[in-house]
Amino acid sequence: MNTPTLLADLYAAHDWLAVRGLLPPERRSDTLPTPHVRLHGGRTVVSFCSNNYLGLNHRPEVRAAAAQALREHTHATSESRRLGGNLALLEQLEYELAEFKKQRSALITATGLLANIAAVHGILDAGGLARRWYGSPPPVRPVVIYDELCHRSIQMGARQSSAERFRFRHNDAEHLAEILAAHQGCAVLVVTEGVFSMDGDLADLPRLVEACDTYGAVLMVDDAHGTGVYGADGSGTPDHFGLTGRIPLQVATLSKAFGGMGGAVLGDERTVTMLRTFSSGYRFTSSLPAEQAAATIAALRILRSEPGIRDALWANVRRLRAGLARMGLQPPGDGPIIPLHMGTPQAAAKFEEFMLDKGYWCVAVTPPAVSPETCRIRLTVSAMHDKEHIDGLLGRIEEIRPGLLYSQE
Repeated sequence: MNTPTLLADLYAAHDWLAVRGLLPPERRSDTLPTPHVRLHGGRTVVSFCSNNYLGLNHRPEVRAAAAQALREHTHATSESRRLGGNLALLEQLEYELAEFKKQRSALITATGLLANIAAVHGILDAGGLARRWYGSPPPVRPVVIYDELCHRSIQMGARQSSAERFRFRHNDAEHLAEILAAHQGCAVLVVTEGVFSMDGDLADLPRLVEACDTYGAVLMVDDAHGTGVYGADGSGTPDHFGLTGRIPLQVATLSKAFGGMGGAVLGDERTVTMLRTFSSGYRFTSSLPAEQAAATIAALRILRSEPGIRDALWANVRRLRAGLARMGLQPPGDGPIIPLHMGTPQAAAKFEEFMLDKGYWCVAVTPPAVSPETCRIRLTVSAMHDKEHIDGLLGRIEEIRPGLLYSQE
């Protein structure tokens, strides 16, 4: 039987990439990084590739909460929240998370990716769907404008919507203002990340807020990597910039600083109610399992009561960044995401292999996560690392530098 054209094209692309070493490996592990991780086959290395910034999922209180919920509710809901999956634990988590993030209301989704889809698509299209199904007043045609380096899930939400789409240059508030000025009178949603996931740099939230206020646009911040890390109390990048109450919509993930699974959209009560009613990223998927909700509640309470956990994280961040600076390396940002730009997929892959051979797991980031010329090693620091882990990593990076695998350009 002849191979269908679509699969033939797919196979040809696979073979072309495979020959050139452009299909990155997905390494198997037998344990999660703590930060030591046992790779499949028995070898133990130190991981610098986990987003588990605070190590909260290893705390006995968190494990006990998850185990208790698992005993009471089993491991899955098998339902959307509308069709019977709305456990009281989910609403408790929403209440506590909204309070922590200083927002009026929250909506929990099964993953962080779904939270962005639910927020972007839902905000842009809820009014139109209400008009279509129930004859409510007609909305203004929506427009969405997002930073060109926003996470793929934000782009997915925008493409799923009926909105006209635009990108503004990365962190360029002046370019955003130009686009906003050309769309005065439209219903505009502006989206940025609080901490950009690939380079770790912060959004220029003060200037973005100013531009949105000037032109009457709604600003949404995907604070996946800021929640639990930035701000005086860990509530995120809006608090870090002194903008509490100035940003109408936020998204948070539960899989980073909280060490769990899931996502959340946070805003005012009417907005969240409309998302519950019309957002496909929320309405048409099973709800978050009970053990994940219980574990996240426990992790959130630890985070709020033990600020020393964040102090340990930031001490490790400063130690690693200071060590890189002594080598003349100045990665962007100031937080626990530390990119080492390599320039090509092959150079990034070679660096990953060298470091793994030396006992350190530092993952290469290649297309489609980044463009081919901006491939990098993406280091992530956690509160679980100690001085020996960090100094050992710095020593291995110093060894590889003469090989010219790292470029600051």
